[in-house]
Amino acid sequence: MIQIPTTTAATALLSFVRISAVMFSLPVYGDVSTPVRTRVLCSVAVTLALFTMIPASYSANLDFSIMGLGLVVLSELLLGLSIGFVARMLFDGLVAAAGLLGYQMGFGTANLFLPDAGMQMDSFTALHRMLMFLIFFSLNLHHLFFAAMARSFTLISAGEFVVSSKFAEAIIMQSEIIFVTALQVGAPVLVSLLFSTAALGLMARAVPQLNVFSLSFPIGFATGLLIYIATLPFFPATLDRYGSQLQDTLNQILLR
Repeated sequence: MIQIPTTTAATALLSFVRISAVMFSLPVYGDVSTPVRTRVLCSVAVTLALFTMIPASYSANLDFSIMGLGLVVLSELLLGLSIGFVARMLFDGLVAAAGLLGYQMGFGTANLFLPDAGMQMDSFTALHRMLMFLIFFSLNLHHLFFAAMARSFTLISAGEFVVSSKFAEAIIMQSEIIFVTALQVGAPVLVSLLFSTAALGLMARAVPQLNVFSLSFPIGFATGLLIYIATLPFFPATLDRYGSQLQDTLNQILLR
């Protein structure tokens, strides 16, 4: 019969708790459309891949009492959810930008229910969301989270993660990125729609017989879609820049 040392078993269990908390809170991996079994298997696979990289100091000072292990598990869950929260806020900002643009372009009149998003969104937002996911994975930006998980075992031992002022500051700054990202990504289309609306207003003043309301939908749709297509080549560089900011935020959380 194979006997596993208590310290090794505790290290495996606690590392699985930390990694699974990250995986369950990440976009795509943690979405409703991803089966729970798939998420658990992915967490087990990542735990096995990183287990040999976990230093002995990670579980050197464990308290094996029930109360002590419970507090350690809570600490590991909080750390894992914090790492996943950073990624979730970035994608929420990207989706918020598309939702704002879709409403201004007229897509908001017909919403659809997207099962993997767990919410209602228009077709333009759904398309934009999938494009951002594809660009994100093509740039290998998801490797940032695997690297952060590996570094976390070296920097933060089991049960040592606490909410500090640096951690709170990093989370607040990451929450602000939702609005900043939404405005930066949607600025070109919003400005073009503003000018098209102003042009329609001038036309209405010059030609009162013109039905501006009926013209605003096709003109706004065509203008916004053309500008959006024109800005697509700039999205990889934009996401790459956001990836650098994402890495800085993860470092702040880990160094707290």
